[in-house]
Order: sequence, then structure tokens, then C-alpha cells
Amino acid sequence: MVELLVPVDGSKPGLRAVRHAIRLAEGGLQARVLLLNVQPELPRSRSRAEKRSDMLRQIEAADEAVQPAVTLLERAGVAHERCLRSGAPAETILELARERQCAAIVMGTRGLGAVAGLVLGSVAAKIVQLAPVPVTLVK
Repeated sequence: MVELLVPVDGSKPGLRAVRHAIRLAEGGLQARVLLLNVQPELPRSRSRAEKRSDMLRQIEAADEAVQPAVTLLERAGVAHERCLRSGAPAETILELARERQCAAIVMGTRGLGAVAGLVLGSVAAKIVQLAPVPVTLVK
């Protein structure tokens, strides 16, 4: 069974990428979906209580972003796992793809980032350039 890395941020393009991964599995690909949500790096110069509060907010935000994708995968009966990381999105996605030896990355062309108006998001463009595995971009 291969592992498909599908980064999700709660955006419509992210959910379309999940639907594409489901279609691949329904078409016969023996795949497990690794859902990844990347949260911003936490500031380092904060108190322990502030860090804990920030971490809890990140976990809540990640759960909110990932839950619609989990629902789609569960309804389709596609094996999946959730993963939360913090850091720069493109670098974090690439690192996890290498670490888990994913067979491919399936992602939306743009997400909820600050530059959402671009035709191809900067994260997607960087992934396409640097990924160690095939990348499928879903509009």
C-alpha cells in the first residue's frame, strides 16, 4: 500500500485534492492518505503558559481544517491518518514526504495563505520544484 500525502488547510482546493485522492483509491490504487495540516511556527520568546495556550489554539485550528477531509475519507472508506506540524508550509510538506517516503503529494493549487489570489500558490510552486516524488495539483 502506498502513502499519498495530502496537505489540507480547510480551503476548497484542499478538499478537491482529498476528493481526487479518494477517486484514485476507488479506481484501484492501494493507497493510504496522510492528511497534513501545517500551522505557523510558535514565537519562541513567550511564557510557558502562553506557549501552552498557543499550542492548544493550533491543535483546534488544525482539527477544524482537517475535519472536513476526514469526513470525506471516512465516508469513502479510504484509510487515512492525520498529521499536525508547525513551520513553513512548503518545507514542512517536503520534509514529511521524505520522512514518510510518500509515493506522491496531492494538493490544491492554492490555499488560505496571504497570497490566495495567485494562479498557482507559492507553496504549490515550491513543492512542484523541490518534491522528491510526483506531485498532482488539483484546481
